[in-house]
Amino acid sequence: MNWKAIGGSLALVPLIPGVLCAGQLYGSIILRGAGVSGAAIEVHCGGAVTPGTTAAGGAYRINVPQQGQCKLTLPRVPGSPSAIVFSNPNPSAYSFELIDVGGRFELRRR
Repeated sequence: MNWKAIGGSLALVPLIPGVLCAGQLYGSIILRGAGVSGAAIEVHCGGAVTPGTTAAGGAYRINVPQQGQCKLTLPRVPGSPSAIVFSNPNPSAYSFELIDVGGRFELRRR
């Protein structure tokens, strides 16, 4: 029996619950009544950054491994608008509207 191979496999077992407890954030980003497609999203949580992108119609779905208070940011939009979101084991919906404030944008929850 190859104990090194078994030991290496067992070492990965504690990592599985952490992945299963990842929080999913989902919703949409809207600008002037239309979904924003292809927008880069970053979720900053627990010192880590989880990237994502909006799909057609502005919809997004991001699995965030960390839990707790996080910041969702649109880094490529002028002003890098951001909003506080919370990641937990259950999926959480966060839909936003981009509001133009003098050439810089803000995220407002819908």
